[in-house]
Amino acid sequence: MYKADFKNYIDDISDSSKKSFELNPDDLWKSTKENLKLMIGTREFAAILGNSFIEDINNGVVQISCDATYKREKVLRDYQAAVKQALFKSSGLNFEIEINVKEDISSKKKIEYEYHTPSSETPLDLFSASEREKDLLEKALDTSHLNPKYLFSNFIVGTNNRLAEAVAQAVVDDLGNAYNPVFFYGNTGLGKTHLMQAIGNEILKKDPHKKVVYISIEQFLNEMVEAIRTKRNEDFRNKYRAVDLLIIDDVQFVETYPRTQEELFHTFNTLYQANKQIVLASDRPPKEIKNITDRLRSRFEGGMVADIQAPDYETRMAILKQSLSDKNITIEDEYIELIAKNVETNIRELEGALTKVVSLFKLGVNPTNEDIARILQIDIDYKRKKITPAKVISSVAEVFDIKPSDIKGNRRTAYVAMCRQIVMYILRKELELPLERVAREVNRKDHTTVLHAYDKISKKIENDSRFNEKVQSCLKILRD
Repeated sequence: MYKADFKNYIDDISDSSKKSFELNPDDLWKSTKENLKLMIGTREFAAILGNSFIEDINNGVVQISCDATYKREKVLRDYQAAVKQALFKSSGLNFEIEINVKEDISSKKKIEYEYHTPSSETPLDLFSASEREKDLLEKALDTSHLNPKYLFSNFIVGTNNRLAEAVAQAVVDDLGNAYNPVFFYGNTGLGKTHLMQAIGNEILKKDPHKKVVYISIEQFLNEMVEAIRTKRNEDFRNKYRAVDLLIIDDVQFVETYPRTQEELFHTFNTLYQANKQIVLASDRPPKEIKNITDRLRSRFEGGMVADIQAPDYETRMAILKQSLSDKNITIEDEYIELIAKNVETNIRELEGALTKVVSLFKLGVNPTNEDIARILQIDIDYKRKKITPAKVISSVAEVFDIKPSDIKGNRRTAYVAMCRQIVMYILRKELELPLERVAREVNRKDHTTVLHAYDKISKKIENDSRFNEKVQSCLKILRD
């Protein structure tokens, strides 16, 4: 009877539950980690799930522990499907997941003030503290040169900036230890400044006694020159070497100032050795900043390097709606969709287009879709006149180091064929040329070749971050 009852019991439970008894949590997580790295990228995995582990497997549910609340929320919001898929690839079972937070509270510094979640963030009303403490925060924000409007709560997260935002949250969570230095890079107008200043604002909200400084590399240079002129070098050095968080914007311009490189190098070393946080931003990765010393470049690359790309359609829609909400303005979704579909380059252009449309409503004009499309089309047509097929071929040849004639020629090596496909992809996506015209530009007869190239490059961009960076470099050359 006992054996029969036990057999019936086993037959009744699900396959996931049966195999759960046999799975070793450590072995399952080891395999799942490798699958996740392939799916979301090694850097992104390290930022979000690097310190996580499987705590238990029970009744078809995998319990995963992570070390911060924001990481739990991020997994549940952005990575839940990826984790489930990775678990399935590793085990062959469709598990449900639970994410738990196990922070080492004893190692955390006790926070003096309680503050609300980011969803209710406002610059000065977060603390249940005295007026004196609020005054202290206002002074700290003033001396730091931070803009209090730049917050995590109004930073729109999408596939283009998910890693960078996760790194920024990690810095706030463990200043000077999580990632140091942090180097954000991406084209102009994609939100680097917003994200860096959000770090500074959040740090001061947690502790207004912290010394935070935000500065551009040009301001850094000007202050250094003035210090030399007035013989106050020591004051200048003390100002930047006695901070808890130093944020430097547009650091790529340091390539033209050798003396500034020397001062920046020593400031960097002093802060790093004291476990003080350094956050930098540039329009290109460290390896592409020319005319800087190898030792300074190695410092830039020594921590976390995270890129921010142009926002996709869904993110552009979210940015536009957030902007309208901030301004307490309401317009029909069809107008917002027109802007989001037609303005793709950066957030500043996106918001500039929105301002044009909103201005029409404020003037009492009730524009039609055609009116708004006409306004936007002027800018789009201007850009397309600047980008010619010849320039596309030239930019791809430059980035991928081949001859332009190879792209239009008959060479069929895999590398040249890939470059030719990239040209077809850009001609189709950026210039929206007809398929037959794209085929003619690369001396091909069949428009199906263009369709195949477009699909292949689209998928490769989505799945290969390094390849995507190279394609973005081609686009940057075209747009400059």
